[in-house]
Amino acid sequence: MLTTRLALTASCIALGTCLAMPTSAQDSVNDEERKLDTVMVTATKRAETLQNVPVAVSARSGEDLEKSGVSSIEGLATLVPSLTFTQSSNDLNSSVRIRGVGTEVFSSGVEPSVSFVIDDVVLARQGQGFQDLVDVERVEVLRGPQSTLFGKNASAGVISVTTQAPTDTMTGKLDATIAEGDEYALRGTLAGPLSDTVSGRLTAFTKSLKGHIKNAPDGRDLNGYDNWGVRGKLLIEPGNALDLTFIADYRDTQQDCCAYQIRDTSTALNPVVGATLDALLDPVIASPENRQTNLNAPVYNNSEQWGMSGKAEYMFDNGFTFTSITAYREWDFENNIDVDALNFEDPIPGVITFDLNSGQTSLSQTSQEFRLASPEWDHFDFMIGAYLFDLDLDRSFRRRLEAMTALGIAGQSGQFNGSVGNKNYAVFASGNLRFGQGTTLFGGLRLIDETLEYQVFRDPANTLQPGDFPLGGTAGTPADIDGETSDTALVGNIGLRHQWNDDVMTYVRYARGYKGRAFDVIFTAPQDTEPVNAELSDSYEAGLKVQTPNSRLQFNAAVFWTEYTDFQAQERDVAASTIVVANAGEVSTKGLELDASALLTDTTLLQGGIAYTDAKVESFPFAQCYRGQSEPEGCVNGAQDLSGEDLPNSPDWRFTASLRQDIPLSSQVFDGFIQLDGSWQSEVQFQIDQNPNTVQDGYGLLHLSAGIEDEDGAWSASVFVRNLLDETYAANVFSDPLYAGVISQYLPRDSERYVGARLTASF
Repeated sequence: MLTTRLALTASCIALGTCLAMPTSAQDSVNDEERKLDTVMVTATKRAETLQNVPVAVSARSGEDLEKSGVSSIEGLATLVPSLTFTQSSNDLNSSVRIRGVGTEVFSSGVEPSVSFVIDDVVLARQGQGFQDLVDVERVEVLRGPQSTLFGKNASAGVISVTTQAPTDTMTGKLDATIAEGDEYALRGTLAGPLSDTVSGRLTAFTKSLKGHIKNAPDGRDLNGYDNWGVRGKLLIEPGNALDLTFIADYRDTQQDCCAYQIRDTSTALNPVVGATLDALLDPVIASPENRQTNLNAPVYNNSEQWGMSGKAEYMFDNGFTFTSITAYREWDFENNIDVDALNFEDPIPGVITFDLNSGQTSLSQTSQEFRLASPEWDHFDFMIGAYLFDLDLDRSFRRRLEAMTALGIAGQSGQFNGSVGNKNYAVFASGNLRFGQGTTLFGGLRLIDETLEYQVFRDPANTLQPGDFPLGGTAGTPADIDGETSDTALVGNIGLRHQWNDDVMTYVRYARGYKGRAFDVIFTAPQDTEPVNAELSDSYEAGLKVQTPNSRLQFNAAVFWTEYTDFQAQERDVAASTIVVANAGEVSTKGLELDASALLTDTTLLQGGIAYTDAKVESFPFAQCYRGQSEPEGCVNGAQDLSGEDLPNSPDWRFTASLRQDIPLSSQVFDGFIQLDGSWQSEVQFQIDQNPNTVQDGYGLLHLSAGIEDEDGAWSASVFVRNLLDETYAANVFSDPLYAGVISQYLPRDSERYVGARLTASF
């Protein structure tokens, strides 16, 4: 079945191309009239064209995202082959990976490897960045270490989002979407001048989804959402030399998410447990296609986020530009998950209830960046800057479970409080030295000084209800930790770029990445927990960027090899009999990436990418075993050696493609269009412990949209089908946290086919 669907995917994309070819003949006279749009990026903190910047970058405009139906950070994976997304129980634990490398730990004291940057502001945690892409100018995915210019949590890459700026003429847009599953979305934007020197932009959105997972006992629809937000921008231009941009935004997210689904009970270590669970789950049937749960407790994932930033740019008479970016953000987040996955409050013999597993996070961050950029002289240019960052994060957690004993129901509960403070100061410099005849030496350095403060407090006697017993394991032992650790590091990059002619550029680049020190701020942290050293990466990359003279074809390629030392991951602490964050060892990633855009005719655009990624564990001698792993299978004293194994959620191959065919209708006041978006990826192992039951086979997805639009772009109306071939896939497959050996999963919204319609109007 999978082979047939993949063949259909490839055939549909090929068929779309073939259907477009006759247009080539009828429009051949006008082929030179249309060119590919010039894509501007800021990967080097200067505005440059995508074809000239010596960095591996995937860039998509806001218009591209809208046409492909991508409205969230998670959805970018359908367009960028080097990017993958792993769903978890909440935004704090979900993660993205670039070139197979990311951060997937439960601790609040560990930074991400992939940095999220929104309108020049670096976000402290990835969970802040899982937001709606509304009124976006462009999204850039910078692949590989970017610590020189973007700081210490960009050791694997950067996802940078730039929203639309205010305009000097009155403009507006309204975008409405409706889809199966009671999905509704409304987005609106109004922009224009407020005076001769002031212009503004106001954007608001609301979106809701009933939920695509059905809770059998009460009919609740789970994993839905009810979100809304607003963003305002103000641009003040008091003179030709000075621009002031102020941004304020607010977002409220209410989600009955994220309930996981039981995938396989036949893998239970105790067959009796598997059979009992099957009976208790009834009518829910465990399977890879299971979209039902059997819960009684509330499931939620709610957050509130707001922020303000101010950007000042001043151009001196001598051509130098001074930039200052000041920002403050807050993020409050809470969640709960029904861990036992069963529909009863009181336990029965042999089966516990675990209805409370709830956490709260409160985060505030302040940042300040200064940059001074020289003019681009004939032979060289440079940029110098300074960066200051302050983070305060508080995390609390509560757990309670019940078990049936000979004396009746016994409860176990506990709570923990932790906090993280981080102060980061940095200075940096970068520049280009042009030797002539198209050859440029480029590079930069960043000096980082950081201090990490951490606290963990856990009192086993502080149970949630009178008469409860303390939790088992380290969660039931006292902990009172209060400390700090500091570090200073020098990172940088250096490379050589050669412009062979106006259309061909090659480069080679070395970069060192840095991910800051960490501490295991988690419920089960032992009293003797020590800080974790910084994670370092060394990356080697060579790239080719080609554009045809008629600007109808762009082709970019990169080969890379990156090694990570002191890799931060969860490992088994045999003495404490628990899982801790530690410097696990070394990992590496190497591969090949291809991106292309082709204007096949004046009305046919084909875009796509290919990524081959070999992301491996080089050394990880004390990794945690998967549950049930035996000594012959490599588990010795509760630990295993993962050297040579794959990194999680890192397919060897990923392909993405978008084909858009515009259909001129000369007899009408509107034109038509049809678009196909496809992707395919090879097999993945979701868990670093290499559980053989958490592997997902390769799969392909195909999305279709078609509609009509005004010749001048004033309005459009379309229908769309997501997952046209109805291909079931999971966004995460993992060992169930309660039932040993049982496998659970997260099926995303588009893991089954659904249809919808969209209407836009603008002026």
